[in-house]
Amino acid sequence: MNAKKKDALADQLAVAQEQEAGSERDRHLMEEAVLTTLARDLPAGPFVGVFADAFIAGNLTFSRGDLAAVAGALWELAGNMVAADKVLVRDKLAKPDAVSDEVMARILDRARAVDATVAGEYIRKLAALDLKRRALDAGREYLAKVEAGAVEDGVGELVRAVCNLTETKRLTTPRYTEKFAAANFLAELERRRNDGRDWLGLDTGFRHLNEVLNGLTEGVFILAGPPSLGKTTLAKQVADHVAAVEQVPVLFYSFEQSAAELRIKSLARHASVNSRTIMKGRSCNADWAKVEEAAREYLEGPGPYLTIVEAGATDTVPMIRTAALMAKYRAGGDKPVLLVLDYLQIIPTPPDVRTDNAKTAVDWNLSELRRLSRELKSPVLVVSSLNRAAYKDDDKEPTMVAMKESGGIEYTADGVVALWRNNNETKRLTDEFKRKTVRVEALVLKNRNGETAKVKLDFTPEWALFTEVGKEDLEKE
Repeated sequence: MNAKKKDALADQLAVAQEQEAGSERDRHLMEEAVLTTLARDLPAGPFVGVFADAFIAGNLTFSRGDLAAVAGALWELAGNMVAADKVLVRDKLAKPDAVSDEVMARILDRARAVDATVAGEYIRKLAALDLKRRALDAGREYLAKVEAGAVEDGVGELVRAVCNLTETKRLTTPRYTEKFAAANFLAELERRRNDGRDWLGLDTGFRHLNEVLNGLTEGVFILAGPPSLGKTTLAKQVADHVAAVEQVPVLFYSFEQSAAELRIKSLARHASVNSRTIMKGRSCNADWAKVEEAAREYLEGPGPYLTIVEAGATDTVPMIRTAALMAKYRAGGDKPVLLVLDYLQIIPTPPDVRTDNAKTAVDWNLSELRRLSRELKSPVLVVSSLNRAAYKDDDKEPTMVAMKESGGIEYTADGVVALWRNNNETKRLTDEFKRKTVRVEALVLKNRNGETAKVKLDFTPEWALFTEVGKEDLEKE
């Protein structure tokens, strides 16, 4: 490179460096505003999800060590779903004296927080500043090579040097050809072949259902049925089993039933004691001893891995995404997460998403849930209602047309299981067992990666218990 070109490049770098220094003050103010807004919105405000997206993806860094330390502490509080205060933040710092009282006071001053949208824009500006800094570092490195005579003169060498620096300096996201991207794919297939499991996905606790679905794999699975046929009970039984046996994070979002009602279902199932008796506090001494033992099993089995969320209007799919990402992150990042949502038709959409009616809201949520399942590489089990017409005729098995507000279910869901009550078998079972036992047929109406089939279950409502009976081809009868 001739002297004139080299001097021009050096001048440009010097100007950029001056601008960078001038922007540092603004950067610190933006970083503090981001942290203050996060502290204000913990544990579940609108900015928590925005921050989590950027933080997990590595798109948000802090230029000062004390601010980075506070960010880590606030992130840990977010993972624990705890609001921020001075004592808790300091308790989460690796070095309690790493942050001055003055800085801590500024960050925890709610009056200094900004609108969540503004804070999100600050994050984008900070990411742009980081990109510019990395570009400057690349330019300085190239200029140093020129000074040392290590790079030949010419534009071609400059282009080659910058391209080489692109990946190491993270100026762009690399896109790999299949030769590299799929290099370990065969090894992954071999791992699946040799891991000793009879199905790929998470174990539902029902062997025949596992065989049909290949377990709960990555994707969105719809569990539909008419009222009072045990949709929530079955979903909770699956959630408990996955948490206890697979020992992976399970998040159960209940938009209708309380956490107490869901826990009682589990206790009744483990104890074989009437759930209503437990709820009313009318258990005899013998039954209460069974309930106490069931509680120990519940706390030691699914307890460490299962989280029940009494969901409300703010628990949109983006907020659920944030909680699921944090759960996966806390579990090491290599395990799947099971999301259970009860139920589809009442999951809210974010305020900034326009939906004309219930159908478009369902379709939007389904699309986002499928995108989330791919991002998490995890299954999402969604409880759904059926159209009222689908259960007017008790003798008619439901079809895909029966999916309430169907729209996207037929096209978006990876699996659809519809529960149907077989009245003739139910009467026979009740007469035989002298207690109410309902024969429920789980009709696998859609299975993107396998067969459709009919899995027969017996449902004992008073114990909140499903047991598996057998499997048939869906076409039979």
